[in-house]
Amino acid sequence: MNFPRIILNFSPRISTIDNRTIFLGLTVLSMACATPIMAQTDSNLPNNIPDQNSSESRVPDPPEVGSLSETINWSNSATDLQPLSQNLSPEPNPQEPELNKNPKSLTNSSSDPNYIIPPRIAPEEKINPGTTTLPLNDIPISHLTEWQLTALQAFAETTNSALFFNGILQIHAEVIESLTRNNVYTVDQKGSYFQLRTVPLERTITTTTIEPQTMNGLELQMSLTGACILPGTSPSQQCSYMPGLVIDRNSIDPKFFVPTRVFQTSTVGEVIKPETLAFVERPGFQGGTSAQPIGVDFYFPNTGAFPGNSQSQETDFRRQEEINYTLAGTFSRVRQIVRANDKESVLGRTIRGFTLFFDDENRWTNTIIQAGAQLLPDVIPRLEGSKNPVNSNININLFFAANNTRLPSSSFTIYSAGLGQANSLTSNVTDISQVPTANYHSLWFGLSPVIKRNFEDSEIFYQPTGPQFTLANGGGEGGADTNIQLVSAVNQNTYSTANLQNFYAQVYLGFFQQNVNLVTENIYREKMGYYPHLSLTGDWTGSQYIFRYYTGIIASEEVKPYLGADYTRNTVNGWNFRGGAIGYLNPDQDYYSQVWGSVAKRITFSKSANLILSSGFNYAIDRDTTIGDVVSISPASEVVVAASLNWGIVSIGLSNYFGGILPNSYDNRLLTQLSISPFKTLTLSGYVAPIDETSNRSLYGAGIIWQLKNQYNSPTLSFNWQNQQYDYGYDVFGNQLLVNDNIFTILFRVGHPPNPF
Repeated sequence: MNFPRIILNFSPRISTIDNRTIFLGLTVLSMACATPIMAQTDSNLPNNIPDQNSSESRVPDPPEVGSLSETINWSNSATDLQPLSQNLSPEPNPQEPELNKNPKSLTNSSSDPNYIIPPRIAPEEKINPGTTTLPLNDIPISHLTEWQLTALQAFAETTNSALFFNGILQIHAEVIESLTRNNVYTVDQKGSYFQLRTVPLERTITTTTIEPQTMNGLELQMSLTGACILPGTSPSQQCSYMPGLVIDRNSIDPKFFVPTRVFQTSTVGEVIKPETLAFVERPGFQGGTSAQPIGVDFYFPNTGAFPGNSQSQETDFRRQEEINYTLAGTFSRVRQIVRANDKESVLGRTIRGFTLFFDDENRWTNTIIQAGAQLLPDVIPRLEGSKNPVNSNININLFFAANNTRLPSSSFTIYSAGLGQANSLTSNVTDISQVPTANYHSLWFGLSPVIKRNFEDSEIFYQPTGPQFTLANGGGEGGADTNIQLVSAVNQNTYSTANLQNFYAQVYLGFFQQNVNLVTENIYREKMGYYPHLSLTGDWTGSQYIFRYYTGIIASEEVKPYLGADYTRNTVNGWNFRGGAIGYLNPDQDYYSQVWGSVAKRITFSKSANLILSSGFNYAIDRDTTIGDVVSISPASEVVVAASLNWGIVSIGLSNYFGGILPNSYDNRLLTQLSISPFKTLTLSGYVAPIDETSNRSLYGAGIIWQLKNQYNSPTLSFNWQNQQYDYGYDVFGNQLLVNDNIFTILFRVGHPPNPF
């Protein structure tokens, strides 16, 4: 079996200019491997209610085997392990390097008794960036990185979002190399960088329900007078036997159309003036005179409402999302030291960062912590020398192990310190299984986002859509010669037309209706803050597997300790296996315990054609189901099977997500994907979801990625469109409350140098 050959060759290149030896370089000669499967995790906020975007783990197609520049990746999430497609299968260098052939050629190259080659700056173009590449706050950098800018703008009817950008600028970078007399080769990479990026600060989603209703109203007007029978009065006088109560019609609440103020204009037993009585006896309800008002005059515009009106029988539903960003500026210092002797190589990596947010609720705490962390020491790996020459066949798994360490997603590094080790390759290594495993263990300290969620008090009010109209009215008035009967009960005293002499009563009643809309506004708000996060993590990276462990604590208002591990294995015949678990104390909707796993098989037809079959699951165990006092069950579990056919410039994918198998699962979804790359610099893609029962779904979309040149940092323009639907169920009429939107996203990336890898 022909295994792929990878050699990281620390080979001296000797030439004489002014009697000085000028370079000892690092070269990566070739590489390939068994191809893995990758699991992608979106960074959106996961929840099942339409007010919150969903984050769904997908199992996309494994990437084709490529060059080192195409595959320097690392995982930054417990659920998002991207095993490197270059996990090594090295063979020994068939040609012995000059360092081994002629060590005496370097003996007199330096007058320094401690060095064969004293510390000096190595030419940038001679150092392979695959050995200097590392992640810096979600951006891969190497010693060649000078600057890079990514800008993204989204346009949608229901979403307002500011421009998102992420830029990095190299302030200083250099690589210093040396070779000691006891044959220890050292590469000391140093760099300082400034990053400026926008980070989400607040996300607000306002949903407005406009339900047509018919509002009922009531008007009640009454008065009762008769011969006075109360103490202190004369039977020849007329008294009022009903309190004077009048609703102030100018104080009707404009939201709910209910009275807010009632005036008492008279009391029971009040003697009625003759002119007042004469005015009351006029036709229609007369509530006395302005000088002496009497009787009850009640006006209730809203005594209840029922769905629907003469104008509409359908609810109108609206959704508006607004995302606010804040600026974050970071100054970082990076140092990576690699040392090699005749048997092994070691790596020490130190990153210090200081981030200031334009708007940060923990600004002073974070600033003090970051200032103190700048005093922590560099990691200087130690390696014993020997009389034997340096082994130039360095195990590149050492660099992969350093980049495979778990970094918290969307976080900012304050201090990271790690040590790695790997045995170098020998002539005995003839099989991929014989390539030594590399290990890396680090302490990471930084700032991680913690999201506070809440539902604000709903705004509810009625909105008139037409004039008030009379549905029915009636009434009458008169004295003893009429058939009017009226009873007034006041303070346990009862007065009736049947018992009063010379009485006069008024009774009028009116019913009316009005077309209105019941408007309900709900506001869901997310507020992001950054809190100290301490993590201890490490991994063992082999040619066909990666094992990682991680534990840590997030010092938010509710402290969140966690512990987790994951394992990925690739085989030379195209199998990939992945599994892991993580557990949290005090979980929430972003940091919660889960178990995941996947298996995939690549079937190769030719160099340009293959079929990938895969399946996977993610089980969210204890994701928080409440937001304040509101129950919010957010799906996060899923089971998926997928197939992907890659044939030349065309890729076709089919994925099916099963709902209901695991607790708290996403609903059923079937997704088809198509991608065409007519040129290396142009990719056209699209997708259709013929089945999607999730409440927040995208049924179809398309995208274009165009690069000016086929290089990493060449100007790249990406345009994406997706149709987005937000399903809020059904209204009282049985109509579906569905908000439909089209989201357009434009991304532009540019940097220098155009091809650092």
